[in-house]
Amino acid sequence: MKSHRGKRELLGNRKAFVTVYMLFASLVMLPMVGLAIDFSVLYSVKGRLQLACDAGAIGAGGLVQRSTDVTDPTTNANLRNAVQRFFNANFSPAPWRASQLSYNSSITQDNTTKVRTIFVTASYNVPMLFMRVLGVNNSTVAAQAIAKLRFVNLILVVDRSGSVTRTGSGTLTNPQIIQNALNTFVGDSTTSVFKNGRDVIGMVTFGGNYNLDYAPSTNFQTSSPNITTAINNITFNTNNSTNTGEGLYQGWYQLTQLSQAGALNVIVLITDGRPSAFTGQFAVDSGSPCTNRTDKLGVVSSSVTNPFPPPSNRTKRGVLNFLYAGVTDETQTWVSNSAGCSFVGDSSRVTNDIHTIPTNVGPQDHKTGTSVPSVTSFTAGSGYYAATSDLTDAVQVRYTAFNYAFNVAKAIRQDATNAPVIYCIGLNFDTSAYPSEEPLDADFLATIANDPNYRSTGKPSGVYQAGQTPGKYYDVSYSGLESALQDIAGQILRLSAH
Repeated sequence: MKSHRGKRELLGNRKAFVTVYMLFASLVMLPMVGLAIDFSVLYSVKGRLQLACDAGAIGAGGLVQRSTDVTDPTTNANLRNAVQRFFNANFSPAPWRASQLSYNSSITQDNTTKVRTIFVTASYNVPMLFMRVLGVNNSTVAAQAIAKLRFVNLILVVDRSGSVTRTGSGTLTNPQIIQNALNTFVGDSTTSVFKNGRDVIGMVTFGGNYNLDYAPSTNFQTSSPNITTAINNITFNTNNSTNTGEGLYQGWYQLTQLSQAGALNVIVLITDGRPSAFTGQFAVDSGSPCTNRTDKLGVVSSSVTNPFPPPSNRTKRGVLNFLYAGVTDETQTWVSNSAGCSFVGDSSRVTNDIHTIPTNVGPQDHKTGTSVPSVTSFTAGSGYYAATSDLTDAVQVRYTAFNYAFNVAKAIRQDATNAPVIYCIGLNFDTSAYPSEEPLDADFLATIANDPNYRSTGKPSGVYQAGQTPGKYYDVSYSGLESALQDIAGQILRLSAH
C-alpha cells in the first residue's frame, strides 16, 4: 500500500508541474501569437497601401504623358486629382479600420531632360488587436511610388524602293497600304497614341538615295505641311534601289539633332527587301574617260532578283547622287563633276569608270559639325558578310550593301547617349506571284533590330547582341502592317513609362 500511495503522490506532483509549465508557457505564447496576428494585419495594410500608391502613379501615367504642359497650375492640379482617384479606387475603404495620417502627390518635369516624374506617398495609422496588452495601441505603415515618363522622339524610316510598287491587296496598292497605316499610326489624332505638342515625329525615306520627307517636329499633326502631307507625298518608283544603311543613318542623325538623351528615342524601319545599294566615295580608275577624275561621292547598286547571291556579272549601277533630287527616276540623278564619265546617260556602265569599293563606306551628308553621330564611316568588307573590294562583281556590291546597313544599325544600338530602339517591320509578299524577286531576309532584319526573342532555322540560338539596345522585328504581310504598328505603339508606351 505504501508503494501505491507513493506512486499516486509522484503522479500528482507531475500534474502540478505540467499545470505550472502550461501557465508560464501561455504567458509567453499568447503574446507571440498576438504579435504574429498584428504583424499580419500590418503586412496586409502595407501591401494594399503600396498597391494603391503604384496604381496612382502608373494609372495616371497615360494622362501625364499626353499632357502638353504639366507645369501649368490648373493642368497639374487636375492630374494630381487623377492620381488620387486611382489611389482611392485601390484603397477604399481602408482595411482593418486604418485611418489616414498623410497623403501627397506631385508631378514635375525636368527642364533639361524633359522627363516627367509622378511621386505618390501615403501613411496610415493601423489599430492593433492584441498588442494593446503591451501598451501598443496603434502602428504606422507608409508607402511611396515613383513613375518616370519620357517624351517619345520617333523617326520613321520608310523604304520607297521599286519592289514596293508591286500590285497590292484588294483595291489598294502597296504604297497606299503603307501610307494609310502610317497615317493611322502618327497622322490621325483620333487613332495615334503620340501626342501633338509633346512627342516628336519625323520621317526619312530611302531608295538608292535618301530624303528627309518630314523634319522632326512636336507639331507633327498641326503644322503646315504636317506628317500626313509628307506621308501622302512619298514617291515610290520602280527604278529605286534599296540603300537601307543610308536610310538608317539619316534617321539616326535626325534623332541626334534633337539632343534629348532623356527621351525615348525610336527608329521604325519599314522595308520589303534586302539591301542592294550603298553610299561611298569612289576613286576613279586611271582608264576612265571621266574629264574630272576626282573621287565621286554617291551611290552604287546592283540589281535585285533571284537568286541571291547573284551571279557576278549581274548589272551594277552608279555613281548616282546620294541626295534625293525630287525626281521619280533616281537612276538619272548623276553626281557632280561627272562630265565624260561612262555612267552618264547609262548608269549600268559604272564599271568602265570605277573598279574598287572603298575600304570604308558611309554617308556623304551630315559628316561635319559637333552634334552628328560619333560614327561617320563604316567598314565595307565585314559585318554581316565577308566582302572584297571588287566593284565589278555584283556579289561584292550586294554584300557591301548588307554590311553598310548592318554596321550602321550596330552603331545606332551602341549609342549610349541616345539609346535608340530599332523596330524593324519586314513586309512579306506572295513569292509565288513574284518568283523572280528575292524574298525577305528575316534573319538579317531581326539582327538589325537586335531582337532578343528571335529564333529561326538559320539562327536557332538567336541574333541578340548583349550590351546593345534591344529592339523588335515584325515579319508581316502588307495587310498586317497596321497591326504591327499598333503593337509597336504599345511597346513604345510601355518603355516611355518606366
